[in-house]
Amino acid sequence: MSTPDSAVRAAVSAAAALGIHSAEPTVLANGANMIVHLRPAPAVAKVAVSTAILRPNVAAWLQREIDLAGFLTREGAPVLAPSPDAPATVHHAEGHVMSFWRYLPPSGSGRPDEVTIGSMLRDLHSVLRHYPRPMPELAPLGDIPAFLAEPHALLTSDDTAALGEAFARLSAELAAELDGASGQNQVLHGDAGPGNLMATGTGWVWHDFEDTCSGPVAWDLAAPTTSRRLDGARVLAAYADPVDPGQLSVCQQLRRLNMTIWYALFAERLPEQRQRAVDLLATWRS
Repeated sequence: MSTPDSAVRAAVSAAAALGIHSAEPTVLANGANMIVHLRPAPAVAKVAVSTAILRPNVAAWLQREIDLAGFLTREGAPVLAPSPDAPATVHHAEGHVMSFWRYLPPSGSGRPDEVTIGSMLRDLHSVLRHYPRPMPELAPLGDIPAFLAEPHALLTSDDTAALGEAFARLSAELAAELDGASGQNQVLHGDAGPGNLMATGTGWVWHDFEDTCSGPVAWDLAAPTTSRRLDGARVLAAYADPVDPGQLSVCQQLRRLNMTIWYALFAERLPEQRQRAVDLLATWRS
């Protein structure tokens, strides 16, 4: 498993090979990926850590993110852009896979309110409908069977069985909801929770498109409407466009299941995430 030090070293090494020199690399976030500000350069490295465990083809996910963010940048959408100082592709160094992004100084530590996230997600979806490349359908859901296929410290055999049964049931329910629904699928952010809107000096910007995929808009709306920090009804009111309630209900449950397996994975290397993982697991036990 990747360590913080090895991920930072790899980021600095890969950046140096591109002419981006960092004397003071600073870890901005350590979760599914390690986010490293390559100070003093105005660039950030996104190094796959936990994601590489569940996604053997993690480079493909990172490349989809780069391509989509580049498109959105050209369209004038408020997004974090790939670094102009690095080729718009995935990079490899010291056994790590990464991508490079423009550094934007954050403006405050607050999170977006319901009106901001609902209206900005509607506007993002409007631009994403014109993305010309095909996307895998609801790609993040593949993480669930990939996680359950291997033993994990926090899960008992009963937990694994319960999560597997829930995934099979909810997947069938979503398929039934989508059956015959016309014009419902489009390109999505994939992980449109409030944590993936960042306040900058020029306003809120979307980032972290690694989970981009195709599917019903209900999948993107499941993230903010299940957030413990937001009023889901107000998010939907700000989104304003129609959303199928049956699809949203199933997507909300699948989103919670997806979060359960990710927090269980985070807890294996980040002890501070253990209680959140335990709490989520408990909700699936009969």
